[in-house]
Amino acid sequence: MDWYIRLADGELTPRLKVLLPHVSSPEHLDDAALAGMGVARCVVHDAPLQWWQLLGARTVDTTTIPVTVRWAVFERPLDEVKVLAWARVKDERARRQQAAMPYAYPDGSIHHNVMSDRTVRDLSASTTVALALAAAGVSDPLMPWTVDENVTHMLTPQQMISFGVAATQWYSSIHLQSQTIREQIEAAGTVDEVISLAAWPES
Repeated sequence: MDWYIRLADGELTPRLKVLLPHVSSPEHLDDAALAGMGVARCVVHDAPLQWWQLLGARTVDTTTIPVTVRWAVFERPLDEVKVLAWARVKDERARRQQAAMPYAYPDGSIHHNVMSDRTVRDLSASTTVALALAAAGVSDPLMPWTVDENVTHMLTPQQMISFGVAATQWYSSIHLQSQTIREQIEAAGTVDEVISLAAWPES
């Protein structure tokens, strides 16, 4: 895409007509004619801004045609980067905690359940019932649990309890990992350290 700049005030646009509304078909003008009207073609260097960066002042190099336009990019202060990094870690924690949890069922198959709020509520209710049944001495596989693969496993109360415990441990381990990362972020001494931690290192 071609960009144009009005040199007097620095207005930047891909639409030449905006800068030269009084000129018919300004796109047919050459560089010399544009220069005579205070306008120049330009190349815009618009580097993607990272979450830990701030956009600085714009610089315009008019020593060549097309003119070069770029922006300075600066790192945010360390304390600010830490706040942003922790927010990113929390977002990733929530995503992981609601992801599909794998589980090896009694028949040897490994299936999954997305740990949505509804799944967590259903599992909590089923585990509560399983505890009551187990206390009453029930050991038959009479508790159905349907996985994301649309397979229903019939579990004994004890197997349902074991599944509930495994899901709780899986959920909690993600939370504990996030807290470890938080401590590391708080202790980090450089922006680069914080950036690497916010990527949620795999354990």
